[in-house]
Amino acid sequence: MGRGIVTSLAKAHIPVVALEQDAQQLEIGKKAVNGLLEREAEKLIKQGLAPGSTLASVRFTLDFADLRDADLVIEAVYENMELKKEIFRKLTSVCKPDAFLCTNTSGLNIDEIASVTKNPHLVIGTHFFSPANIMKLLEVVRGHHTSLTTIATAMNLGKTLGKVSVLVGNCPSFVGNRLLSPYLDQASYLLEEGCYPEDVDKALEDFGFAMGPFRMMDLAGLDIGWRSRMERGLAGNKVPLGTPARQREGKRYCPLADLLCENGRLGQKTGKGWYQYEKLGGRIAQPDPWVKDFLQKYRNTHQIKQRPATPEMILECCLYALVNEGFHVLEDGIASGPEDIDVIYNNGYGWPKYRGGPMYYASTVGLTKVLDVLDKYYKENPDVPSMKPAFLLKKLAMVGEPPLKEWRTQVGNPDSKL
Repeated sequence: MGRGIVTSLAKAHIPVVALEQDAQQLEIGKKAVNGLLEREAEKLIKQGLAPGSTLASVRFTLDFADLRDADLVIEAVYENMELKKEIFRKLTSVCKPDAFLCTNTSGLNIDEIASVTKNPHLVIGTHFFSPANIMKLLEVVRGHHTSLTTIATAMNLGKTLGKVSVLVGNCPSFVGNRLLSPYLDQASYLLEEGCYPEDVDKALEDFGFAMGPFRMMDLAGLDIGWRSRMERGLAGNKVPLGTPARQREGKRYCPLADLLCENGRLGQKTGKGWYQYEKLGGRIAQPDPWVKDFLQKYRNTHQIKQRPATPEMILECCLYALVNEGFHVLEDGIASGPEDIDVIYNNGYGWPKYRGGPMYYASTVGLTKVLDVLDKYYKENPDVPSMKPAFLLKKLAMVGEPPLKEWRTQVGNPDSKL
């Protein structure tokens, strides 16, 4: 992620100081950034254009003191709150008093990170999407103390980098990943109940996604989510003794991805995940007989009643769960309107643009139909609260399904996080 951000800044002719933790990682990062910039230059030359920025605009260092003159800092370590707070304590003691401090987090609390700094109004979330030098979306996350000047600066930075920037509020997982969570949960529940990864992926890819959820997880690395779940006490040693395997905090939980990780199946990086690949880091996903056998044994162990799932059922389970969370986001004041949610999904999550984004798609399907399907599913599965129809969805269906542009008038006056 850090390499992609550095490359994006260099391409935009912004001088960069790139800080790493040790000499070996610094050298690896330097070679990677150099390679990315060289490929960008080759593309421009083939198009008959002058090459862009080179590595000369990037200074690599191991010393925090080299950030003392920086106007803006973007932290991009992995998702660990204590590590990020440790870094921000250093930044606030080293950087200029008016330096903007940005955290590239996909869902951690911006206010908690800002709490260890001297000037929390200068702290903001800048959630880049991987690979950061290619993906267009930038979620700009406003904390409780974030100033308007800081927001304007982050939004303008995104524009300078050629990104599509969307301002969102501070809550766990923000907007994009918050909607993704129930979508992935439903995909996993479908496996428990009789589907295979290729069944679910095919249905969603036929819908228009570039990649189904299981291929996507293999690409990203199953260990990323696993590490997050262990940190939250949902997996690993932090799970209280006696906790049912398929339940956490009174809610349904699917441990399949955890079990795959425990078997060393982390996705493309290990050559095996939900699928098998031709080699370590391979890209060609093939259905794996081991996974089919593993799923069948799991279903038998937990005596799970299998039900046939048509492509339509797969779409309804996964997409309506995602849409329902979108309505909760609007209720909570985390996004300013349904259009912002659609922009996020069109530019960062592979949603098929010709379908107009998840909230627009729901309006074309019919909110009453979405409501009826969710209501039926929730009554059959009361341990899956994410499928309980959102109040805003019920209200919009009740008032006659107004057009998308009028939805925000039905939200009322939420405690806006924007």
